[in-house]
Amino acid sequence: MKTTKSIALIFVLFSLMPRHIEAQINIQADERIEQQITKKATKQMSGYRLQICFDSDKTVIDEARNRFIGMYPKIDTYVTFEAPNFNLMVGDFRTLIEAEKIQSQIHGQFTIVIVHKTQINLPRID
Repeated sequence: MKTTKSIALIFVLFSLMPRHIEAQINIQADERIEQQITKKATKQMSGYRLQICFDSDKTVIDEARNRFIGMYPKIDTYVTFEAPNFNLMVGDFRTLIEAEKIQSQIHGQFTIVIVHKTQINLPRID
């Protein structure tokens, strides 16, 4: 008998409990985190880069990169990996004309020279 009363009491208590519980979570973060996110987001813009080499052999990419840096030490280079190939992109050109100018200067010196519209880093001042 005691167990039936206990079960009945538990049943009544559970039936009185709210079925939907709402909670609110407040996240307090350092202001500097938001500042860094905003700062990072503003460092990019729409522009152009030249793709001058792609190969599955990283040494081929490194050789092309070193050759380009020797020719244009102030133009940044970017190597990405998209299986199974490495991709060498150069420049942070704001306009198509800037990209095409370098494209015409290096035409024939690299495997490929293709202009790509993409997000670029803000161009260097020097």
